[in-house]
Amino acid sequence: MAKAFAWMPPPRNTHVMFTSHYLRGALAPKSIAVVGATEKANALGHHVFANIVAGGFKGQIYAVNAKYAEVKGVKCYPTLAALPVAPDLVVIVTPAKTVPQLIDDAGQRGVKAVLVLSAGFGEIGEQGRRLQELALARARALGIRVLGPNCLGIMRPEIGLNATFARTPARPGSVALVSQSGAVVAALLDYAWTSGFGFSSVVSTGGGSDVEFSEILDYLALDGSTRSILLYVEGVHDARAFMSSVRAAASVKPVVVLKVGRHMTGLKAAMSHTGALVGDDAVFDVALRRAGAIRVQAFNQTFAAAEALASGRMPRGVPGNRLAILTNGGGPGVLAADATADNDVELARLSAETLESLNGALPETWSHGNPVDIIGDAGTERFTTAMQALLSDPLNDGVLLLFCPTIALGAEETAQALLPLIKDSEKPVVTAWLGDADAGKGRAVMKRAGIPALTSPERGVESFSYLSRFVRNRQLRLQNPAPHVEEFEQDVAGARRIVERALLAGRATLDERESKGLLRAFCINVARTELARSADEAVALAQEIGFPVVLKVVAQGVTHKSEVGGVLLSLQGVEDVRHGFDTIKARVTERAPAAKFIGVNVQQMIRRPHGRELIVGLSRDATFGPVISFGMGGIAVEVLRDSAVALPPLNRFLARDLISRTRVAKMLDNFRGLPAVDLEALIGVLLKISDLACEIPCVQELDINPLLADEGGVIALDARVLLGDGPLAPDATYSHLAIHPYPKHLARATRLKGGETVLLRAIRAEDLEAERRFIARLSPKTMYLRFHAPLRELTMERLVRYTQIDYDREMAFVAIDSSDEHGEGEIRGIARYTRNPDGSTCEFGIAVEDAWQGRGLGHALMNALESCARDRGMTEIIGYVLTENDDMGTLMRARMYDARRDEDDSGVMRYCKPLQAPAGNGNAPPPRPKALTEEA
Repeated sequence: MAKAFAWMPPPRNTHVMFTSHYLRGALAPKSIAVVGATEKANALGHHVFANIVAGGFKGQIYAVNAKYAEVKGVKCYPTLAALPVAPDLVVIVTPAKTVPQLIDDAGQRGVKAVLVLSAGFGEIGEQGRRLQELALARARALGIRVLGPNCLGIMRPEIGLNATFARTPARPGSVALVSQSGAVVAALLDYAWTSGFGFSSVVSTGGGSDVEFSEILDYLALDGSTRSILLYVEGVHDARAFMSSVRAAASVKPVVVLKVGRHMTGLKAAMSHTGALVGDDAVFDVALRRAGAIRVQAFNQTFAAAEALASGRMPRGVPGNRLAILTNGGGPGVLAADATADNDVELARLSAETLESLNGALPETWSHGNPVDIIGDAGTERFTTAMQALLSDPLNDGVLLLFCPTIALGAEETAQALLPLIKDSEKPVVTAWLGDADAGKGRAVMKRAGIPALTSPERGVESFSYLSRFVRNRQLRLQNPAPHVEEFEQDVAGARRIVERALLAGRATLDERESKGLLRAFCINVARTELARSADEAVALAQEIGFPVVLKVVAQGVTHKSEVGGVLLSLQGVEDVRHGFDTIKARVTERAPAAKFIGVNVQQMIRRPHGRELIVGLSRDATFGPVISFGMGGIAVEVLRDSAVALPPLNRFLARDLISRTRVAKMLDNFRGLPAVDLEALIGVLLKISDLACEIPCVQELDINPLLADEGGVIALDARVLLGDGPLAPDATYSHLAIHPYPKHLARATRLKGGETVLLRAIRAEDLEAERRFIARLSPKTMYLRFHAPLRELTMERLVRYTQIDYDREMAFVAIDSSDEHGEGEIRGIARYTRNPDGSTCEFGIAVEDAWQGRGLGHALMNALESCARDRGMTEIIGYVLTENDDMGTLMRARMYDARRDEDDSGVMRYCKPLQAPAGNGNAPPPRPKALTEEA
C-alpha cells in the first residue's frame, strides 16, 4: 500500500479542522457582550442592545454596565472580567476615551474580537487620531481584532444578530453588504426591507483602523451563506491587499462595487469623510475590471446588479454581450434597443433558422428582426414559441423579456407559462414587467424563482449588462502576466544607468535624448535625435542625419515645446536649419523669459503619410501606483481626451483590451483609404512600457507623444520622462505595483532521487483541470490526512479559488511531470503557504501524489516554498499536521522543524521553523489567529 504522505491546510484563514475563519468570532459570533448597554432612552447603548435583543440572536447575550443589575431583562455584569465566559465579540458603545482601557479589559478576559461603535476618533482630528492609535496598539499587543471605530455595526440575519443602531433590520438573504459609510448602510437597509431584499451579512467598517476591507472580503469569499457581495467604497488604504481580496472573492462569487468620487467634488467629499486616498476614478474603474468585479454608478443599481448576478446564469458565448429582446409592445422594444448602446450591449442578429421558425409561428405583422415584437394580441403560446426560438439561437448570449399588460393576456399567466422554459435554459433571461397592478404579479412569479424581474426596458438592459460585464471582467481577472516579456531583448541595466546618471546629477526630468535612450533600451523604435547648442552644430547634425529635419527646443523650464513655438518641422536645407535655430532661441526669450535656453534637438523628419498620431503614457496613481495610458495623440490630446488606462503588468490580451477602449481604435483598422496599422507592433510598445513600469519603479511619468503608427510599424517621435522618489529596481514582490506579476522567475527544473525531472513553478489559473486530475489520483488515506475528512473531490468553487492566487499573500508551487503517457503536464505535488494576519509569519501545506512519494519531491517542494517565503520577508513558517501522519512528521523533523502539540486540538501537531531573525529589537509581534489555506 502506498505511503500516506500528504497534508494541506483548509480554506484560507481557517482553522485546520475547518471550524472557522479567524474573523468568525467577529462577523458571526456565538456569544456577544455589549459594554455600555443601558436603559437610558436615546443613548447609543440603549439602541444597540435593543436591536440585539429584538433581533432574536441565537447565541448568548451579555450586558456590561456597573449601573444596572439587568438591561431589558438580560442580566448585567459590572465589568468584562465578571463575565462567566469570554464572549466571541465585545461591542463597545461607551465614549471614545474609555475604549483603550476596555480593550485592555477585553484582552485580560480572553476576548479576541471587539466592535467599536463609538465616535470621537480619527474623524475629529489629531487628538482623536492619537486615541485611535493608542487603542489599536493595545489591541495588537493583546492579539485582538478591532472592527470600527465610528461605524454602524454588523448584522448576521441568519443567526438573528443585529449589533447596530440602524432603524431598519435586515432580512436573511444571500447577499453580503460591506460599506465604509454607516449612513449608506442604513439607507440601503431601509430600501432593501421595502423591496424584500435580504442579506447574509452586513458590515459597516467605519474608520477601518485594524480589520481591513480585504480581510472581510476573504471571510465572505468562502462564506457558504453568501452568494454575492456588495461593496460601498470611499477610499482604499492598501491597493494590493484590496485588489488581491476582490480578485479572490470574484473568482468564486460576484462582487459589485459602488464607489464615490467619480468627479472632483465627490472625491473631495469622500477624502474628508474617510481620510483615505481615493485615487483617479478611471484608474479605480480599470482596477475593478482587472479584479473581476462589477462597478455600478448609482445607489439604486446595487441591488439590481446583485439580483442579476445571484441568478447564477451567465452568458457563455463570446463576446457575451449579444442580447435578444422579446416584447409584445413595439415602444418598449425601441426603448430597450436604445438602452443597449448606453450599456455596452449589442443587439444580437437573428440566425436564419430563428427567422424561419418565427416566420412560421408569428403573424406577418411581427417585427422580423430584433427586438422581436410579437404584437399586442399575443397569447402564451406565441410567447413560449418565440422564447424557445430565441433561447435556441446561437447568435445571442441572453434574452430580455418585456411584457406589457393587455386585455388579451395577464402578467401572472405569462410568467407561469414562460417559467419552465427559462429555468431549463442555460442562457440567462432577464425579465421586465411594465406597470404595477397586473405587472407586479408577473414580477413576483419570477422573483420567487430567482429570475431577475425589473420594472422598465432600460433597467432590463442594464441588468443584462451586469452579466455580460461579469463574463468580460472574468477574462481580465484570469490574466497573470509576468513582469518581463522574454521575446524582447531589452537592456534593463542600460536603462537604469540612464536614470541613475540623471538622479546623481540632481535632475528629476530626463531630456528628450535621455528619454529616447530609455525607450531604446526597452526596444522601442525612436526617431534619431541629437543635441545642438549652436546654429553651426545644428547645421552639421542636420547634414549628417539627412534632410528634411525637425528642430525642437531644449530649455530648462519648458515642458510643452509647442506652447513656446519651439518646434519647426520639415526643414529642407542648411539655411532653413540655421534660421530655425535662431528663431526658436528668440521665441523662448520672448515667450518664456524665465526658461534657460540650452539648444535644439535635431531630429530626423519621419514621413509616414498613413501614420496615426497616438499617445502612450505611464503615470503614478496615488492609490494604485503605476498606470499605463493609451489614446489619440498629437497637440490636441488634452482637448480630445480620448484615452484609456490599464494597470501593469500587461500581456497581449490586456494590451488589446486597452486599445479597444478608445475611440481611436476604430482608426487603426482600414480607415478612409488608409491601410491598417501594424497592430502587433503597437501592442509590443504597450508591453515594453509595461516592462519599464515593472523594472524601473522610480519613473513617475512618461509620455510618448506622438507615437506614429502605420502599416510599417511604430516609431516614437517625442518623449518625456519625469523621475520620482521610488527605487531604481523593484523588490522581490514588485510591491510598487497594485497587482503582483506572475513569478515566472521562480520556475526551476529539479531532479529527484530516481532520476526523474519535474518542473517546479508557481500555480496558474489554467492548472485547474490538472489539479482536478491530481485530486482524483490521491488515495482515500492521503485524502483523509490532507482534508481531515473522507472527501473524494473538490468543488469547482474550491478549485477556482486554489488555482487563482495573488502571489503576494499566498504562494503555491506545483511539481509538473511532462512524461505521462498522454503527453500532458501532470501535477505530482503541490505546496502552498499563506501569509498570516501578522504579516511576518506564514502557514504552509503540502501534498504529494501517492505513487510519487518517497522520491524526494516533498523536500523539493518545501525547499521552493521556504526559499520564497524567506525572500519575501517571512520570519517563521508554520504547519498543522495530524499526529497519525508519521510520514509528514518525518519530513518536518528532517527539515529541522520544531514540533509541539497544538493547544486547541490534541490530535494535531504544530510544526514551525524560523526563516530569518526578526528585524529590530527581536520582539516578535503577538500571535494572530491561524490563517490557513486549503489546497490540494
